[in-house]
Amino acid sequence: MAQLDSWTTRLTRRLQSAQVLQHPVPDSADLLLAMGLPLCFAGYFVARGWLNAALVLAFAVCLVGLLRDCAGSVALLRQRPLRWMLFALAAPFAAVLLTQLVHQEFVPRAYDSALRILMAGVVLWYLLLRRINFLPLAERVLPVAVLACAAAIFLYPDAAQYFWDNRFATYFIDPLTLGQHITIVGFMCLFCVDASGRDGHALRLLKYAAFMAAIAVSIGTQSRSAWVIVPVLAGLWLIGLKRCNNPPKIGLALLAVLAACLLLYACSPIIQLRANEAVAEYAQYFNGGNRDTSPGLRLSMWRANWLLFLEHPVFGWGFSQPVDLQSVPHIRGFWTPMFETWYTKHGGHNEILSSMMHTGVFGLASRVLVFAVPLLVFANASRSLVQRRRVAGFLGLALVLGYLVASINTEVFNLVYIASFYGLLVAALASTALYREADEPV
Repeated sequence: MAQLDSWTTRLTRRLQSAQVLQHPVPDSADLLLAMGLPLCFAGYFVARGWLNAALVLAFAVCLVGLLRDCAGSVALLRQRPLRWMLFALAAPFAAVLLTQLVHQEFVPRAYDSALRILMAGVVLWYLLLRRINFLPLAERVLPVAVLACAAAIFLYPDAAQYFWDNRFATYFIDPLTLGQHITIVGFMCLFCVDASGRDGHALRLLKYAAFMAAIAVSIGTQSRSAWVIVPVLAGLWLIGLKRCNNPPKIGLALLAVLAACLLLYACSPIIQLRANEAVAEYAQYFNGGNRDTSPGLRLSMWRANWLLFLEHPVFGWGFSQPVDLQSVPHIRGFWTPMFETWYTKHGGHNEILSSMMHTGVFGLASRVLVFAVPLLVFANASRSLVQRRRVAGFLGLALVLGYLVASINTEVFNLVYIASFYGLLVAALASTALYREADEPV
């Protein structure tokens, strides 16, 4: 027991010196979270259910900690940004609950992802209360997560057989989702360079290697929705973090992003093939040709969700009954058997439109809140004079903007592990972005 106490004391001191534990009197729960968060993110891409279990455990620890310090927890709510963050992270759950009450239905699976995002709000509240700074952990664990994913793909290439077309995948993450996630996290690794001062050569190499590995994996997934994220986050990196923020520099930054994208297109036969296919298939759709292509089916699903929303705009269609697509006259004009199969099995392929269809205007409001409020919080932090808050702000912007772009072409919260990853990472970064030192200018 004495040896364990000595080891715990040394670890606590190391985390304090690294500015991870910033509370004057850190306790065992703080230490558990500081050790657990890196472990759960490191295994995200390679271990199914890893992050879901970690979020539930973190939620339980944080809830107990908040109840133990009720006075401090309530006092923290005086901060308006925290109140808005908690409200935003609770909004998806509230939208589902209200819809099911109105429709007099109970579909437990509809709460799965919304509940994980709600749990993340409790984690954020506790991390901010206990002043746990995630940034020194993030700049090491995120590159490890990306490189572990790349290693798993190259060491176990048969994982692609779980899905389609020999595109890169893990045994539980499909190519479309993997491409989006690895692209976002790869750019976050790039944003982490010199996050806490000038990096040593080894740490810098680790971050750049993770970024390059993420781009390679993203190309291998052949996910066009992931590739669309690249120019957005590259622009954010140049204009925001690298401060190319006056008109001439912005113009040069945008030209650099365009040139890099054209270079990738010229050098990668996979990108050329997939991009050319998309252009041709969109043209077919709008010129009366084949609509049963991947882009065409997505366009039909977007149109269907919008038309179904207009049928029941306030509380949506709910979750208990499958929608009869042919019952809506305007949908019959572009209905095909394959479209109905895709819509029934794969959802609406747009996060906001799908939520609007299921839960009406309350679903629309919940998705606006869950993206817009973190964006505003992180944008505000990115202008801070304190480096850790500024870098946490840019990391948060990369995360939320990446998911926002991905949500145009897919439902980003339809899988529980995606909601867990987004919610927990938003909570961890926002706790650093929101914490102000006593002498920091407002």
